[in-house]
Amino acid sequence: MVLGQDTGSAVGKKRTRAASAQQGAVGAGGLVSEGDAGPGIGVFSEVGRLRKVFVHTPGPEVESMTPETASELLFNEIVHYSHIRRAHSELKSVLGLVSEVLEVVDCLADVLEHDDVRVGLLRPLLEVGRCEDLLPELLRMGARELAQVLVTGLTLRRDTLTRYLSQGHFSLLPLPNMYFMRDSSMVIGSRNIASAMASPVRVAESIIMRALFKHHPRLAGKGILLDGLSFASDSEFTIEGGDVIVVSEDVMLLGVSERTTTKAIDSLIDRLVQSRREDGRHAPLTVFCVILPKERSTIHLDMIFTLVSPDQAVVHAPYILGRKRSRVVRIQIDQDGSRRFRDVDDLLGGLRAVGFGIDPIICGGNDPLHQQREQWNSGANLFAFAPGQVICYDMHVHTVDACAKSGFEVVSAREVIADPGILARRSTVVVTVDGSEIARGG
Repeated sequence: MVLGQDTGSAVGKKRTRAASAQQGAVGAGGLVSEGDAGPGIGVFSEVGRLRKVFVHTPGPEVESMTPETASELLFNEIVHYSHIRRAHSELKSVLGLVSEVLEVVDCLADVLEHDDVRVGLLRPLLEVGRCEDLLPELLRMGARELAQVLVTGLTLRRDTLTRYLSQGHFSLLPLPNMYFMRDSSMVIGSRNIASAMASPVRVAESIIMRALFKHHPRLAGKGILLDGLSFASDSEFTIEGGDVIVVSEDVMLLGVSERTTTKAIDSLIDRLVQSRREDGRHAPLTVFCVILPKERSTIHLDMIFTLVSPDQAVVHAPYILGRKRSRVVRIQIDQDGSRRFRDVDDLLGGLRAVGFGIDPIICGGNDPLHQQREQWNSGANLFAFAPGQVICYDMHVHTVDACAKSGFEVVSAREVIADPGILARRSTVVVTVDGSEIARGG
């Protein structure tokens, strides 16, 4: 979950990689000054310079699943607590060198100090979990204890016959998916979106994130752009962050997937038209909708396409470049909200037509076998913390090699942590982190 980035690193036409990196470093047009993440939020480009980022360090909640329950919790398999903590710590250490890192539980504890926020958050959470009877007990907890319990869950006390005979283990379910922060909320411009999660087991995450964006002073913005939770009764309305890619203030990519529906995208566009009018933004808005196959490995758009610099993207070749490439619909939206729809031959061609020449870097390299294997474990899902500076799982050796052949220098997280100056000395770099355990979640 990215909260603050430079506006200046978004570009409207192809430039050299060195120039792109320099533009991001200068900080032209950024929401906050260099070295100070400030109170506000703002995302105007996926490859802007990162100023502030939201994370959740995996806790005991990831040990709540069993081989039998992993699938219903959306995990490919069970994860190992000590290993994922160590891997996530490495990731967090790298992020901490380039940005302010906010932890969900810390921010949650802050807002739970206020009684009105506490009640307003607990009521919908307990209603979703069908455990409204827990309200008095939870209200008696201190803010820090309650924040932790809302993520790790509350073990079922078998103090009634009904509970004694229950097949469940928790009265308040844990949230093992919480560390996948990109899904449950997102930021577009200076506004946030509370996701409408496709799976009921993740709705509580979005409720928590909505409360944090609404009440925490470090997350101040211009309000909620789209409250997906208000559409909870509509099964055809779902939207998750992995399907939203901000190219610039006037160009966006949206995935139509098993997690994000066309109905939600139509509503998002309505809200974008309204917010741009409020902000005095008169330029047309271009949205490219990528129709994804509904497969386990393509749950979100960022599983097949990730911007890594203003003029490069890591892509899953079969669905972006190949004969099976995904259908792409271009929507041109004028200030008055009128829309023109047309199909484009492919995503890269569509972007080129609006001034973004993007060179593809193939996830898994040129071997179709490696492409399939690495994409399955999120090989195309990198994270840019500055133009041309990205984080990638170290196990994706063929993707990393493809990045190296495209001009990126490769360094390990351990090297960067030991010598943070590496990032200042190298304009294009891939930082490899231990991802084998993190990616088990799918």
